[in-house]
Amino acid sequence: MPLVAIATPVFNGEKYLAKTMECVQALDYPNLVHVVQDNASTDATPDIIARFEGRRVPVLSERSATTRPMADNWNAVVRRVPEEASYFWLLCADDILAPHAIGRLVEVAQSSPDVQLVGCQWRADGLCGEELPKERSIFAGDEMLRRYFRRETMVLSGMNVLFRRSLIRPDADFYDPTIISFDTDANIRACALGKYGFVHEELLYWRQHEGSTTQTVSGRDLSYHAEWLLLLDRHFSHALGHREYLHCRDAFRRHFLRRLLMLRIRPGGKEICDRHLRALRLRGDEAGLPDFAAALADWVLHAVRGRRAHVGAPRRRFPDAAAGLGTSRAKI
Repeated sequence: MPLVAIATPVFNGEKYLAKTMECVQALDYPNLVHVVQDNASTDATPDIIARFEGRRVPVLSERSATTRPMADNWNAVVRRVPEEASYFWLLCADDILAPHAIGRLVEVAQSSPDVQLVGCQWRADGLCGEELPKERSIFAGDEMLRRYFRRETMVLSGMNVLFRRSLIRPDADFYDPTIISFDTDANIRACALGKYGFVHEELLYWRQHEGSTTQTVSGRDLSYHAEWLLLLDRHFSHALGHREYLHCRDAFRRHFLRRLLMLRIRPGGKEICDRHLRALRLRGDEAGLPDFAAALADWVLHAVRGRRAHVGAPRRRFPDAAAGLGTSRAKI
């Protein structure tokens, strides 16, 4: 069985880390190594890591001399994935894998040499991934990117994938430290290089809590929403024609502006809203009153149709791109 590395970056993880490391020890896959990168934690994290030395799954741990930005710590742990490993999974220090997860993921990855990454179902507001065709476990990369850019599926979001070790380059960061959505950006880049595999089963369990990055960044200040436009601008050419790209971008931009209006009327929301508008302006994408008026009109149209949560992704407007992809309804 090919060697698989579980890579865990951690900072002050004493509340959740022990259960995460225990779940790695409980994985039934026979050829594993657990790489842990401690970002100069100031709590009991080092003691927890030490307790797992000498267990069934070998633990390769390293402690940073100083605390560094989150993306830098993720890059550090990926660089330490052994060269003899065939695959790696980035497991955050507060998440859990099902005991049989790695075996199911590797099975799909081994079925085709062109598969660059393998995802699975995971739960946010609902079960993400259940919208994909159940009869298929391998998807062309451009097809999956098209589904994602149309927001027909969100499976490429986050760190819930098994990567091929060959994607790691010694002369480049695996995760882009200049953006917040660096995990999603890495998934998109990998998907553009080959095929995407998928296991139609919930294998990853996110422990959502008040201090998690997802809750702090996405839930409160819409930073992940803001970067969707950046990811689309950066990667659309892998899957979308120019007209379809503009349609998807305009639809989501209106959705984002509606979210900003809702945020602005909440306590403390004005400052966050103004920050996002400044960022748009600096990127040459300034939003004015006509843009907000169009966003509200779009919302009214969706409300009348009973589709207020949709972003208006294209249906039959681009038949060349839509062939074989089924419905393009998109929920957020």
